[in-house]
Amino acid sequence: MNAPDPEPNPQTPPPVSAARSIASHLNGAYPRAAVLLSCLILLLVLLAFTAFISRMFHKKVHTLADDWFAEGESDFQNGDAAQAVIDYRNALVYSPGNPVFQLHLAQSLMLAGRVNEAQSYLLSLLTVSPADGEINLDLARTAQNSMPDALRYYHGAIYGVWQRDPVVMRWNVRRELCEYLLARSTVAQAQPEIIALAQDVPAGDIDSQKVAAALLLRGNLWSRALDAYRAILVVHKHDEDALAGAGIAAFQVGQYARALAYFDQLSPQRRAAPDIASLLILTRDVEAMNPFVLELSSDERARRTMAAIARAESRLTQCSQQTGQPIAASPPVTQLQELYAGMEAAKGKWNQRALARDPSQVDAAMQWVFQAENAAARQCGESQDNADRALLLIARSQAGAQQ
Repeated sequence: MNAPDPEPNPQTPPPVSAARSIASHLNGAYPRAAVLLSCLILLLVLLAFTAFISRMFHKKVHTLADDWFAEGESDFQNGDAAQAVIDYRNALVYSPGNPVFQLHLAQSLMLAGRVNEAQSYLLSLLTVSPADGEINLDLARTAQNSMPDALRYYHGAIYGVWQRDPVVMRWNVRRELCEYLLARSTVAQAQPEIIALAQDVPAGDIDSQKVAAALLLRGNLWSRALDAYRAILVVHKHDEDALAGAGIAAFQVGQYARALAYFDQLSPQRRAAPDIASLLILTRDVEAMNPFVLELSSDERARRTMAAIARAESRLTQCSQQTGQPIAASPPVTQLQELYAGMEAAKGKWNQRALARDPSQVDAAMQWVFQAENAAARQCGESQDNADRALLLIARSQAGAQQ
């Protein structure tokens, strides 16, 4: 008899065809998805790692750039321009397009005396930021030998954009422009800039007021300078700089009594300073010789007039001797001889008693004195004698009072 078929064992492997079917299913579905998922995860990990590495690299680069820039700032502040140039160049290696680094490099090149290199950087920066005040100012400083260029850049800085304290920076730039023009003796060109500077002085800023007043004085803007110094003295009555400046300005506009009043308030040390001492002596001579001072008595007016006539006569005689011509000639030929002859003819009317009695003769006599002194100055140059100089100053003040 044939033995009965054994019952199927549940742990017995399936037939070969079933195994192949299962393997085919597994190989075709689950492993492919797993591989794709694994690849995606790996890609994301790699991207994250790359981004991390990139961030770390850029952070390191920026750190190196900032470190070199900080070194440059330190060297620049310490006056080591040559080392600062190296530091800023190293900073630019790590941050090539950084305009702040380029500007500071240009400034260090200027300090190192390498003006052409600095100007090249600044001009490049200006093409990108033409209204930048600091760039224009630095260009003005590199263009000192070309006044048209310097003026263009100074004005670009005055009317340009400043990141901090724009009002103060523009005022300081205009001040620098005024100094630049005065240093080159272009007083007429400097005057409108000085006037604009004085009009824009920050309210209550005594130091800036004094700077503006001093520039007005140097720019021969005497009346404006006097007003500026008087405004300072309203608040600071004993300010030595303001008193000295007011005295000089008053002297220049022919207000000799006022000038003397300002000079007399100065300390002895300040009165002895070179810019004051000679003016003080001359101012005192003017006040002592001037016969037109209002409070004088008729006798004192006459005495001063006689002294002025004697001084002018002596000046004519000295000048004639200097030119090799006699002062007395008949008939007179030269202007000096004509003036001397006029004085001789008027001697009967020009004595102290007659002058005290007739004030109109004082005017006539002093007109002759002024003509004589001016003629001698034209012929022989300005006298170094204070009496002659004082008479010329009195003549100038009288001419100004009559205009």
